Amino acid sequence: MNIDTKLTEYKENIDTLKAVESLEVYRWLMSLGEKLNHDPLSKEKRIDKNKVKSCQFDLFVDYEDGRFKAWSTAMVSAGYAYMLVDIFNSLGLEEAKKINIEHFKKIKMDELLTMSRKTGFYEMIEIMIGKLKNVSN
Repeated sequence: MNIDTKLTEYKENIDTLKAVESLEVYRWLMSLGEKLNHDPLSKEKRIDKNKVKSCQFDLFVDYEDGRFKAWSTAMVSAGYAYMLVDIFNSLGLEEAKKINIEHFKKIKMDELLTMSRKTGFYEMIEIMIGKLKNVSN
């Protein structure tokens, strides 16, 4: 799996849902948010250094047990967190370390999310990229 394949998968889902109704994208994100709670970031890791600070609600992400995990109190934020965790975790470590912000502009979340959610989305990507720099092969 590579980053472009995974991003295309999410973009196609988003485009299909947008064609039906823009609210469907939010419903889908909320359903992804429910999945995030199946294997959330541990309570011990829900600390300030792992917090997405620009998110209106609590949203945390960290590299735990050899992969990314996240947790949020808000379902939409949890939805995009699930999506990001899934994308990063579906790639090999070397491939994941090549990810940059530009990759995510392809799925056009900018057009879907409110300003504060969009800011949180991109901050979470930056946090994840930063954490990968400290992960050894």
